[in-house]
Amino acid sequence: GLWGLVNNAGVSTFGEVEFASLDNYKKVAEINLWGTVRVTKAFLPLIRRAKGRVVNTTSMLGRMVSPSRSCYCISKFGVTAFSDCLRQEMYRWDVRVILIEPSNFVAA
Repeated sequence: GLWGLVNNAGVSTFGEVEFASLDNYKKVAEINLWGTVRVTKAFLPLIRRAKGRVVNTTSMLGRMVSPSRSCYCISKFGVTAFSDCLRQEMYRWDVRVILIEPSNFVAA
């Protein structure tokens, strides 16, 4: 079995809603949200068998919004909702679902 899975996808883009293209929304969601869903679904049977853990990294922006960050916020809100649902579903299997929500940082 597989004891642990860590999803840590995170790309972002900036732009006000009026000017952000639908392609930007799709690109960010494809990686941040749908990547997390796809990888989790692929490995969940192994995790469940081992009574392991799923760790999803999201963001503070998965619970609150910030101007010009709607593409990112939407994707991370989705990861948060996915994780919360998965946590409830996996409880009976003794599988833990952990959500890490780091705050903002600037890479040097």
